[in-house]
Amino acid sequence: MKDILLLGKKILADKSPVIFKYSPDETWEKYWDIMTGQWKHEDGYLIGEERGNFGGILMTKERFEEDVMFSFTIGTVLPATRDVNAVFCANWNDGRDYLGESYVCGLNGWYEHKCGIERNFGKGFGTNLYSTTSNYTYTPGSEVRMTCGAINGHTFMVVDDVLITELIDPTPIRGGHLGFSAYCTKLKIKDIEVRRIVWEEFIQKYEPEF
Repeated sequence: MKDILLLGKKILADKSPVIFKYSPDETWEKYWDIMTGQWKHEDGYLIGEERGNFGGILMTKERFEEDVMFSFTIGTVLPATRDVNAVFCANWNDGRDYLGESYVCGLNGWYEHKCGIERNFGKGFGTNLYSTTSNYTYTPGSEVRMTCGAINGHTFMVVDDVLITELIDPTPIRGGHLGFSAYCTKLKIKDIEVRRIVWEEFIQKYEPEF
């Protein structure tokens, strides 16, 4: 895993200790809670499916209070093509019986095949904070290695060692669960890892070019 260069921060990947590592097997329900959707274990993968226009959400039983980054191999199960999504710093809203304050990141989402990060305030569509791009194209059915996380609200998403987007939240969420959101799609996930983030200040400045 490579170091991650963010605005003003360098995440030191090799110095960030692994605090949870999991390859899906028959014991998966020991570590995960099905919140919505249909989830199962099959052939070494977690398989999640939701046909409605909302997220089929699977979350860790464990809550992580430290700044962590969440890595996994993920892809759609064809003919599903969209919303390769994960959640982090995630909380559940019991009143709505749905995802509460959380960060959501994903590929081929937001109805227009965009990729990005969403800060979910847990109040419904249209109230959230977004950072999205159309510059990355996910190939449906393929598997990618995704890493996402936050340092006191400085969120990021990396795909196959390339930083796709980052979002600095002025009202950060601190701590929460990790998981996945199969939003009107079908996903497969394996090789899951959580690291406690170790980072250092990354001094950035311009030198004259002319």
